[in-house]
Amino acid sequence: MTDDAVAGRWLWLFPATFAVHIAEEGFAGEGFYRWIRRVTGREVSPGMFAGANLVLEVVMIAAVRRALRRDDSAWVLPALGLVTATNGLGHLAGGVATRSYSPGAVSGAGLWAPLRVVAMARSRHALPRQVWKRGIALGLLADGAVALLGVSLSHRPRA
Repeated sequence: MTDDAVAGRWLWLFPATFAVHIAEEGFAGEGFYRWIRRVTGREVSPGMFAGANLVLEVVMIAAVRRALRRDDSAWVLPALGLVTATNGLGHLAGGVATRSYSPGAVSGAGLWAPLRVVAMARSRHALPRQVWKRGIALGLLADGAVALLGVSLSHRPRA
């Protein structure tokens, strides 16, 4: 991808802000994995939570590298925009619904909101419609995969 207006070094903000988001989820408030247990009754061990987030961080880094190295990877931008939008809005909705702090909400709203707005606006105006739609579809697929991963790694606590 050669157009810096669409994709350039600024794409590294996605994995950088994801690292901040992971730190907030892990260490702020009660921690996201504890919050999930309290809210849903399902638990994920801290090690599984950290490991899954590490894998997702590596996948995000690989996606950014691909977007910066290959002209056929413009779809990465709307995909990353959608994934960060879904995650950030999920934290905010969860916090509002439970009237509690969902660890990840601050970075989701404060860091990812402006980043996703830029990503979605730049990609929507600069990419061919089919490429943009492919990115949105892959972003939705990634969101579904993350949700399934969360369910598969969680379980009801033993009595």
